[in-house]
Amino acid sequence: MDYIPMLVFCFISFLIVRTTTPTDTINTAQFIGDGDTIVSSGGTYELGFFSPGKSKSRYLGIWYGKISVQTAVWVANRETPLNDSSGLVRLTNQGVLVLLNRSGSIIWSSNTSTPARNPVAQLLDTGNLVVKEEGDNNMENSL
Repeated sequence: MDYIPMLVFCFISFLIVRTTTPTDTINTAQFIGDGDTIVSSGGTYELGFFSPGKSKSRYLGIWYGKISVQTAVWVANRETPLNDSSGLVRLTNQGVLVLLNRSGSIIWSSNTSTPARNPVAQLLDTGNLVVKEEGDNNMENSL
């Protein structure tokens, strides 16, 4: 039974590292919920949910990561804001990013001309959010 404390320690350590290590990529097994973000590798850009000014509406967007005043540079659901913090972004097995509301309805989605086998979405230090095959770093092959 001496192994149980070690397993608990390893599991807690994994959770701490997992939740405090910023990432620039999500795959089909992950999602971004309100309060979660992905950050480009150099910290230049961040993607997540935000409310501009005094608005209570929630938007999925990309903003500058290294300035104190949150400045959005891209907004996905400008025409269809969320009215609560229940939004979720996920990557489908086909390589399409979808933004879902509380009821699970798609309120925004990307598109792709090429189906993916093992897609990931990555936020680059250029501010671009690209969907690509995992491990393929040739941006000309982005989906």
